[in-house]
Amino acid sequence: MMHVEIAHGTLTLRFAPWARLFTRTGVVSVPLAAIAEVHHLDRPLAAATGFHSGLLVSGVVKLGTWTSPGGVRRLAAARREVPGVRVVLKDRVAGYDELILGVPDVRRLHHDLTAARA
Repeated sequence: MMHVEIAHGTLTLRFAPWARLFTRTGVVSVPLAAIAEVHHLDRPLAAATGFHSGLLVSGVVKLGTWTSPGGVRRLAAARREVPGVRVVLKDRVAGYDELILGVPDVRRLHHDLTAARA
């Protein structure tokens, strides 16, 4: 669905060609300095709530943009039974306030993001 990379002070998400139909972008880049918080999520599907634009298969996958009634815009890329992280941004970056990312090696990503920001 996506490839996550941390390099040169930037978190970069590269989406597979089929996923671009739902995210409406191929690449999202976020400077590490723009990250306010990183939280481990056992169930990232539950973290993306509100109105959505993208792919939703209830309980299976969320891919696209979710906007809460309060106006928080989240880029979600999560699947069932895959843990993830919530990346809270200081300001809106690339059109998003938060990233909800399901990744198999969530502990490593959480550690890398936390260490890179320190």
